[in-house]
Amino acid sequence: MILAMTNSQEERFLGIDYGTKRIGIAISDPLFLIATPLKTVDRKKIDENIREILERFPVKKIIVGYPLRTDGKKGKRAEEVEKFAKKIKEKFNVEIELWDERFSTIEAERLMRDRGEKPSRDKKRVDRIAASLILQSYLDSIREEE
Repeated sequence: MILAMTNSQEERFLGIDYGTKRIGIAISDPLFLIATPLKTVDRKKIDENIREILERFPVKKIIVGYPLRTDGKKGKRAEEVEKFAKKIKEKFNVEIELWDERFSTIEAERLMRDRGEKPSRDKKRVDRIAASLILQSYLDSIREEE
């Protein structure tokens, strides 16, 4: 999917839905209005995929889904995401922001079912859509601040 997008010198935001097996990635438009699902990658290949995206697009900030528990507190998965975000920041020297991702996967699955698709048959698509929902939530919040 990334190959279909043209190169751009305009900055964008990247959204990441960090999972135990796969990582969903989404990208914003240059105006920071719309998040688009980009790709889903095996967690072991995330570094090379982020490098490829950063070579293709100037990324202003990476928004990483932060899996807080329903009570708003951190759990084990949130700590894993913090470590991942720190590693990405150090490796690629890019700004990272953790963003509440509670229910993003559930919402992605609901959107797929509403379209007549079966989320259980395409987990990679669920991850991409979840990443775009996380990023879109962030984009909407920065517009509200303006």
